[in-house]
Order: sequence, then structure tokens, then C-alpha cells
Amino acid sequence: MNSLIWAIINFVVFFLLLRHFLYKPILGILDARRDEVASNLAQAEKAREEAAAAKAEYEARLAEARNEAQSIIARAQATADKAREELLAQAHRQSQEMLERAQKAIAGEKERALVEIRREIADLAVLAASKVIGRSLDPEDHREMIGELVREVSGGGETAKGAE
Repeated sequence: MNSLIWAIINFVVFFLLLRHFLYKPILGILDARRDEVASNLAQAEKAREEAAAAKAEYEARLAEARNEAQSIIARAQATADKAREELLAQAHRQSQEMLERAQKAIAGEKERALVEIRREIADLAVLAASKVIGRSLDPEDHREMIGELVREVSGGGETAKGAE
């Protein structure tokens, strides 16, 4: 029994020595390792949150850039449409002006042609009248006959004597 007591005492002393020299340092190392793992997990979570925030900011900036690009495109389209409308309006005005000038030129040419025709008719009438009368007319009579003829042609056939 003596050996049993000595075995128990040896076991208790060995257990106390192991506990003091081995078990506490191992527990300290395990605690430190657990703290380090927890710290690494916290840092990883923090990095994940920062990455998520950076991704959200990137997506917001990308959406903002897309909106701005759409706005720029819309403004450019509106400017192009306005310029096109202005060019069309200007071309229309110019064509109207050209048409009006051409119509005025035609009317002027028509009036000149009518005046020329009236003058020729008057000259022919004076020539015919002088042949009928048998005498030549002096310049005053000539002017008077031309005036009557012009009034008749332009006035719808009224004679100077009928109008007096």
C-alpha cells in the first residue's frame, strides 16, 4: 500500500507540475490563437464591408455617369434637332424670298412688255391714222393720239371723247 500512496503522490505531483508548466502555457497559447483568429475574422468582416461600400459607391458613380451621358446625348439631340429646324426654316424663307423676287421680276417684265406692246400699237395706230387722214401728224397731235390709244387699251375701250 505504500507503493500505492507513493504512486498517488507521484501522480498528484506530476499532475500539478504538468498543470503549472504545460497546461497553463498551452491554454495561454490557445487563448492567444483564439484572439488572433477572432481579430482576423473581424478584420475580414471589416474589409468585406469596405469592399461592399466601395462597390456600392462605384455602382452609384457608374449610374450617375450613365445618367449624365444620357443627358448629354439628349441635349446634343435637342441641339441637332433645333439646328435642323432652323436650317429648314431658313431654307424655306430663302426659297420664299427667291420665289417672291422671281414673281416680282416676272410681273415687272410683263408690265414692260405690255408698255412696249402699247407703244408699238400706238405707233401702228398713228401710222394707220396718218395714212387714213392722209397727212402726217405733228408731235403734239401724235402725243394726243397715243394718249387716247393708251387710255382705250388700258381702260377697257373707253375713248377720250366718251370719257369727257
